[in-house]
Amino acid sequence: MRHIRTIAVMLGIALALAVPLAGGCTPDEPEQPATRGTTAEIAGQMPAESEITTPEPDPETAGEMSVTLYWVSAGESALGVARTLPESKAAATAAIEALIAGPTAAELTTWPAVSSSIPEGTRLLGLTVTDGIAKIDLSREFESDGGSFGMISRLAQVVYTLDQFPTIDAVEFYIEGDRATVFSNEGLTLDRPQTLDDYARLLPIDA
Repeated sequence: MRHIRTIAVMLGIALALAVPLAGGCTPDEPEQPATRGTTAEIAGQMPAESEITTPEPDPETAGEMSVTLYWVSAGESALGVARTLPESKAAATAAIEALIAGPTAAELTTWPAVSSSIPEGTRLLGLTVTDGIAKIDLSREFESDGGSFGMISRLAQVVYTLDQFPTIDAVEFYIEGDRATVFSNEGLTLDRPQTLDDYARLLPIDA
C-alpha cells in the first residue's frame, strides 16, 4: 500500500508540472513582437499610388535659357538675336519652335529690322540628333511660297539656329516624313546634310 501511495503522489506532482508547460512557448516557437503601423509599412512596401503626392512645379522658380534665333535682316543676310526661353532639356526643339513662331513685336521694331522667311502655318513634326546630324521634319508649308532667296534664307535660318548647339554639326531636312533631297519648286538640291558653309553668302551676324 505504501508503494501505491508513493506512486500516486509522484503522478500528481508530474501532472501539476505539465499543465503550465502546455500553455507556454516551446524553444522552437519564440514569441512574436507586437506589430505597429499600416499593413503596407509592415510588409515593407511603398504606399499605394493613390497615397503618393508629387508636388507641382512652381512656375515662378522655373529656370530660363538663352538661345540665338536667326532672322532675315534687310533682305540680304541672317541676323542672330538672343531670346530667353523657359529652360528645357530639349533646347534645340524649343529654339526651332520659337523660330517658327516668328519674331516678337519688340524684335520687329528694333534696328536693323528683321523678318522671317519661314511661312506661317509651318509646324515642327520632329527633331532628332544622331552623330552630329540633326534630322528635322517640317510640315508641307515650309516649302511653300517665296522665290529663290526666300527658300535659301529659310533653310539658313534653321541651319544657323541649330548649329549653335554643340551636338549639332549639320542638318538634314525632311518634309512630312520624306527626305527633302530636292527642296521646293525652286529645285534646291539638298542631297547631303546642310552646314553653315552652304549658306555662307548670307553672312550671319549676331545682334
